[in-house]
Amino acid sequence: MEPLAGSDACWAEQLEALSIIDRAIGKEVLFIETVFSPWTTARRLTRTGELADARLRYPDTLLHALDAIADSLAAYAAAAVARGAAGIFLSLGAATDDVMSAEEYEVWGRPFDMKILDAVADSAFNVLHIHGKRVHFDSLLDYPVQAFNWSHFTTAPSLKEARARTGKTLLGGINEATIDYRSPAEVESQVTRALGEVGARGLMITPGCTVPTDTPVRSLRAVKSGLEREDRMLRAASAQSAVNPDQERVWMS
Repeated sequence: MEPLAGSDACWAEQLEALSIIDRAIGKEVLFIETVFSPWTTARRLTRTGELADARLRYPDTLLHALDAIADSLAAYAAAAVARGAAGIFLSLGAATDDVMSAEEYEVWGRPFDMKILDAVADSAFNVLHIHGKRVHFDSLLDYPVQAFNWSHFTTAPSLKEARARTGKTLLGGINEATIDYRSPAEVESQVTRALGEVGARGLMITPGCTVPTDTPVRSLRAVKSGLEREDRMLRAASAQSAVNPDQERVWMS
């Protein structure tokens, strides 16, 4: 397995899609591109979807493959930013005790993740998504990103606990595992709870992971309406104090 350049034909369709997005909304809003970690990518290249056996039996071969994949993804990430993306959404699929320990991840994950992040170090907004349960949150706090995202409804830390551990932006508040069958009022209440837990500053209201594809539009609109309601309340309260209302705004992704 050898690295692929950012100009390789395999990336062409996706990079053109990013250019289309940039032309359509690039002057109005930041957008970022999802990149899966080298470990996750390697796992998806296997027949079984597992790398545990390869890690034990063929460690050198696997390390070589991860390095080549990391170089390829770093080249793609840089090309994505050149097409207008404000950064990347780097999804880690093995930074969890369900796959390996935090100490093991230092060998099998971190060096290859860093290759990708180094390639987009000057980007405006890079997000680290820590996928799964029993995630290695604390050992990833020094990753060079602007924001963290994880399924805090199903794994520690909570939003409040995370706020005590990092000053970086947190992405969360919406339970992606239940949004497809919760009422709009219940979804709006999640927005209220998240803001009550950590405040509006340094928080973007998002799901902890991908929402189901059959999530009703009314549920997604409830996130927006909940944010708009909270924003109106915040601005009204700010108008009665010395705080500039534009300094404490409620945002969503």
